[in-house]
Amino acid sequence: MNSQKIIWLPKVKDKLTQYRSKHFSSEETFDFISTIIIEAEDLLKNPFLSKTYTEEFGEFKGISRIVIRRFKFYFERDENDIVIIAVLFPGESGNQV
Repeated sequence: MNSQKIIWLPKVKDKLTQYRSKHFSSEETFDFISTIIIEAEDLLKNPFLSKTYTEEFGEFKGISRIVIRRFKFYFERDENDIVIIAVLFPGESGNQV
């Protein structure tokens, strides 16, 4: 049984709720963000995770990252859990977190 949990820091949750797209309605954007969250959790819970990258430079140096639909999720492992510590929207640089 996999008891691994995904923990989203409050600042990450708040940031995701602020995402807006000028091309879609609020409801469509909310559905899109919900889908991205589900995809991120499914990928991070996969024991054979192979799409991670560890940042070599900048603010997130040494922190693991996955990219889902151009959203960058930064995370750390804590025992059995995975803690999402930051998210960058498409086109956003690391200095804007």
